[in-house]
Amino acid sequence: MLEDLFGSRIIFVTGKGGVGKSAIASAMGISLRSSGRMPLVVEFSPDRSIQHTFNINAEPYREIEIGSNLRYFNISSDAALAEYVKRQLILDILSKFVINTKFYRHFSSTAPGLKELVAVGKLYDLEKKRDDDGRYLYDPIIVDAPQLGKFVPFIRTPQTVMEMFKIGPVKKEAEKVYNLINSDKCSVAVVSTPDEMGVTEAAEAKKELAGAAHPRIAAFFINMTISSKIEVMEPQYYMQRLGGVAEGGPVHKSIASAIQRLLNYAQMERRAIDWLSSRVKGTPVIVLPLIEIPDSELAIAESLSVHLTPAGGRDGVPTSGTWHQSTRTERA
Repeated sequence: MLEDLFGSRIIFVTGKGGVGKSAIASAMGISLRSSGRMPLVVEFSPDRSIQHTFNINAEPYREIEIGSNLRYFNISSDAALAEYVKRQLILDILSKFVINTKFYRHFSSTAPGLKELVAVGKLYDLEKKRDDDGRYLYDPIIVDAPQLGKFVPFIRTPQTVMEMFKIGPVKKEAEKVYNLINSDKCSVAVVSTPDEMGVTEAAEAKKELAGAAHPRIAAFFINMTISSKIEVMEPQYYMQRLGGVAEGGPVHKSIASAIQRLLNYAQMERRAIDWLSSRVKGTPVIVLPLIEIPDSELAIAESLSVHLTPAGGRDGVPTSGTWHQSTRTERA
């Protein structure tokens, strides 16, 4: 079901704040590592959510290993720009001199889209890396991308820069990054919560990213669902299982009310999931359960990875797995 997503070289994971996109990006890395691949998890976010998940402290622009067969890289726009200048000037001593000038500091802070371009451009360099056997060093690259509202401008940066710089090395840089991002090597996973606003924003994201100028959305993840854990939607079923717990008394009424509210909420979730599925036909909608493990972001990511376990080794594309997809049609 997710062969298209996990067959990509670069996977952008985005969603609005608070939906668990960093947890899912981490879970993808754990899952693909477990299947014998060599994923790299990349983070642009200054709050370093991925680092907090794995309890690591990594310097920007320095790859570190998270256990076996899983690596992490934090991309800093300042470091990316400094690397770009060094590459253009060739000599390290000359690049250090230029970077320390007032003109450079002014230019780097005012040139529209330049920092963002070279930061995204680092993905181009990472994607090209090979190991000693000639295979891709990172398989695949999972990007904990900016939040959904900022993702579209972020992913459009190469195109924006190409329109501003008509000639020169900056335009060439933009062109190579543009060609990578808009190729079949890249795909997007949109993460949402199972509420009306969340699924509406997810559906709108597909419209915004439609067309040849953007990477395709290969999957939607509906995270933190309660309804995925509930098989029976009739309150009488649960009351019968409770037996005669003070039947007719205040305790019984309180429990019955709580069960009814829970089932009502689950039905709203399922309506939202079904609505999104109907709007994004042809794209998998993967439903993930709410996982409550206090103060353990890594344990949450590990639990989610169980639902994202593909088959296939490093040199193959995943062909099977256990996926939680909405197939129910219950209505309130």
